[in-house]
Amino acid sequence: MKAVEVSNLKYSYLGSRNHAINIPHFSIDEGECVLITGRSGSGKSTLIQCINGIIPHIINGSYSGEVKIFGKSTREMRVAEIAGMVGTLLQDPERQVINYKVEEEIAFAPENFNIDREEILRRIDSSIEAVGIENLRGKETGKLSGGELQRVALAAVLTMNPKVLILDEPTSNIDPEGTGKIFEFLTRIKGERTAIIVEHKVERVLPLVDRIVVVDNGGIALNIPKEDIYENTGKLLEMGIEMPEHLIITNRDWAAGPKEKKRAEITNVSMKADVSVQYRQGFSLKASLEIGEGTITAIMGKNGAGKSSLLKGLIGFIDQDQGELSTKISIDGNDFVDPDLNTRGRFIGYLPQSFDLMLINKSVQKEINYSTKVRKLKGMEPLVERLVDLFSLKDYLGSDPLTLSQGQRRRVAMASTIAGGPRVIMMDEPTSGQDYFHKRNLGRELTLLKSRGYSFLIVTHDSRFVYNYSDRILLMNEGEVIVEGTPEQVFAQSEKYGVILPEEFLLRWKNELPA
Repeated sequence: MKAVEVSNLKYSYLGSRNHAINIPHFSIDEGECVLITGRSGSGKSTLIQCINGIIPHIINGSYSGEVKIFGKSTREMRVAEIAGMVGTLLQDPERQVINYKVEEEIAFAPENFNIDREEILRRIDSSIEAVGIENLRGKETGKLSGGELQRVALAAVLTMNPKVLILDEPTSNIDPEGTGKIFEFLTRIKGERTAIIVEHKVERVLPLVDRIVVVDNGGIALNIPKEDIYENTGKLLEMGIEMPEHLIITNRDWAAGPKEKKRAEITNVSMKADVSVQYRQGFSLKASLEIGEGTITAIMGKNGAGKSSLLKGLIGFIDQDQGELSTKISIDGNDFVDPDLNTRGRFIGYLPQSFDLMLINKSVQKEINYSTKVRKLKGMEPLVERLVDLFSLKDYLGSDPLTLSQGQRRRVAMASTIAGGPRVIMMDEPTSGQDYFHKRNLGRELTLLKSRGYSFLIVTHDSRFVYNYSDRILLMNEGEVIVEGTPEQVFAQSEKYGVILPEEFLLRWKNELPA
């Protein structure tokens, strides 16, 4: 039986003449696990919203054609009925989690469906075990890391026992332990439930899926069984899909082999900092760091290790009701003790994980130029133009940033942060939701800017990006920096601390490829 069947589906967002989705026919069999991938802004999230009924029931626009879930048209079903059959994990868990406590969030959906209390408690236990968050059960959702919050959101989805499970970038903010738990669960339910995984990083989910579907310009550009991936590697790379390293290396059209990575050494120190945070809930952070001028430094580690808290401490985004913050910062020879936000902002740029909070202007153009205007910077036009081109934003300069896809919105926020010209730029998960081309363009832009003296501090789980572009890694665990060095030095001892090792590094390490 067909779990999902799409026929002559066309959809345009309100006020747009262009089709965000135009699919003559597409279907997913019951029990099948399908990977949906494609460039950022290609229409993946819109297709998901058509499948789960958000379009046309909640989001307006021009809609024609039909989507059926187990033979029933979503147009003829109530939203509550669809929600009981199709569970969706959103890309951004902060837009999905609404309750104060973790257990309240997980119980919320079945309570609204008036399910028996004993059954709800059983489902809570089962969902918590499935995604491995027993340690988070009694915690407040507002005090969780992005990765922890993502796993809570997934547990909440699972309590409804949906026949169709849609996971939009399910591991983008999650460490290897959490990723492993989610994949174990997906392996257990394989064949029992229908799973749709939206993901840019093919190598993570390839063992799980039966089929690979590429969405491009709102249509289905490629629809192949997993077994055909090798012969389509070149085509997938051309479409901006991030492929497993061994397929790229063995594909003669794209690579003759891995290249030696050049790492910048610290010659001049751009920023020294001592940061101490004592949260009222008990977690403490204490870290000292040196950031070299013209370097890219990655911060890695398990969810809850203190990575995002370190960035928030450096920029001063720790509320007094959250805890006590103490910082000593030296930037370009200027020494500060507990500086105010304005002082920090002159020297440090910050792209938070919840980047949507940054988007306050009504057009992409105004948003990118906002920081340069506020700081009254001159001569930044060439940099702004290059960022617009590299991040593929030229066609959206007049658009409201909040109408764009998550990947596009993140690139707008990144462009605005970089355009402000701070000497040290901090980014929290900048590659999340980005396709192969835009991650490559980001890496190249950071490399160019570091050659001009800019320094970057990046929190990420994306070990391939780190291996390709960073100069140093700070590995964190339980609020402290426990290992520091080049990617080669840190990766050799970091797997137990919550780092997914990049495939190229593993191949070199095992002497399967020449250095």
